[in-house]
Amino acid sequence: MRNLDRYVKEIVSDLPMKDDEKEEFKEELYSHLKEHVNELMIKGYSEDEAIHQAIESFGNNRKLNLELKKAMFPLYKVIRYGWNVVFVTAFLCLVSYSAMEYYHPEFDNTLPLESVVMGFFIVAFIAAAAEAIYEAINQQFKSKLLSNPWLFFLLPSLVFGGIQSLSLFENPEQYQDSLWLDLFAIPIGAFAYLISRQLFTRIFVRNSRDFKENRAS
Repeated sequence: MRNLDRYVKEIVSDLPMKDDEKEEFKEELYSHLKEHVNELMIKGYSEDEAIHQAIESFGNNRKLNLELKKAMFPLYKVIRYGWNVVFVTAFLCLVSYSAMEYYHPEFDNTLPLESVVMGFFIVAFIAAAAEAIYEAINQQFKSKLLSNPWLFFLLPSLVFGGIQSLSLFENPEQYQDSLWLDLFAIPIGAFAYLISRQLFTRIFVRNSRDFKENRAS
C-alpha cells in the first residue's frame, strides 16, 4: 500500500488546512481508496493491479491537488500569476541594479521607470505563455515528469541560456561589465519564477485558512 499512501500524500500536500484537518482528510481519503482496492481484490485483481486501478479511477494527483487548492483558495491561479510576475520583475531589477553598483559604483545608478514597466510586461507575457503551455500539457498528458514545474520551466530556460552563452565565447568584447547577464536573463528569471511559486504556496496558501478564521473572529 506504499504507492497508495504516497499518492494520497501528494494530493493533500500544501493544502491550506491546519495539520490536524489535513491529517483527518488524508485518513478519510486513504480509507476510501483502500476500500476501493479491497473491492477490486475481491473481484480477482492482484494488490498492485487493484492499487493501480483505484488510482487511475480517482484521477491525477497533481490535478486533484490543484483543484482542491482552487476550491479552498478562490482565484488561486490568478493571484499566484500576479504575485509571480511582480516577484520576478523585482528580482530582475535587483540583479540589474546590483550589477550596475558592482561594476560602476562611481555612478549614481538608478533604474528608469520605463525600463521597469517594460520589463514587467515582458515577464507578464512570457509567464502567461509558459503557464498556458504548462496547463495544456498537463491536461493532455498524465505524466509526473511533465507536470514537475522545476523540470518544465527550468530545463528549457537552461538550454536557451546555454545557446545564448555561445555569443559570450564568440564575441566576449560585446559583453563587457554586466552586459553578459543579459544572455542569462531567461534562466535567471525562470529560477526566480519557480522560487516565487514555492513562496506563494508557503506564505499565502498555507496561511489562507488561518487568515479567514482570524478575520471571522
